[in-house]
Amino acid sequence: MRRKEFEVRKKDQIEDVLKTAEVGYLAFNGPDGWPRITPLNFVYDGRVLWHGAIAGERFECLKADPRATFSAVGLYRYLPSHLASEENATSATAAFKSVLVRGRCRVIEDAEEKCAILNQIMAKYQPEGRYRKVSPQESIYSKVLLATGVYALTPEEMVGKFKFAQNKSEEDRRKIAAKLKEKGGPVDWIVAEEILKTLS
Repeated sequence: MRRKEFEVRKKDQIEDVLKTAEVGYLAFNGPDGWPRITPLNFVYDGRVLWHGAIAGERFECLKADPRATFSAVGLYRYLPSHLASEENATSATAAFKSVLVRGRCRVIEDAEEKCAILNQIMAKYQPEGRYRKVSPQESIYSKVLLATGVYALTPEEMVGKFKFAQNKSEEDRRKIAAKLKEKGGPVDWIVAEEILKTLS
C-alpha cells in the first residue's frame, strides 16, 4: 500500500470489519481475461463464506480458477471539505475501514457443514429468527439444498486500509472531529473518536 499510514495488518482489526460488514465484493477471473466482480451477503469464521448457485458464470469461473479477491467496507463517512476549510474543495475526503482478502475458493461439499453455514448467514441477516433452521432433515429445504452451493474463500493474504485523516495536520484532525461531534449523528461520533485516536 502506497500510504503506509493507512495500512492495517493486525488480524483482529481486519477480522472485526469482516465480522460486521453487511456487504462484500468478490472479484475473480473470467475465461476471456476480463475480471468479474459481484456483491455478496457473507459471513466470516476465518473464511469468507457465502451461498449461490452451483451453475452459471461465477461457478464456472471459480471452478476454472479458484483465485479470488474479496473486499468489504465497515465504517464509512464522507467528510465534506467545509469540515476542514470553507474554501478549499480538495479538503474533501472520506473516513472508512476497508479490508482486502486474497485467497482461493472452494465449494463446501459436506451437507451438515453447508447447512451450518447457511444458518450462520440467516442469523446474521435475520437475527429475529422466525424460520426453521436449515437442515438436511427438513423436507422444506430438500430441493433448494440440491441447487444451492455454499462457498468458502480461505485467506492467503489480508490487509486493511483504515483512513481517518491521518494525512492531515493535528489541527485539522481536531477541527474535523469537533465539527463531526457538533453534527451529533451516531456515525459522526464514532468517526470523530477514530480520528482522535490517530493523535495518540
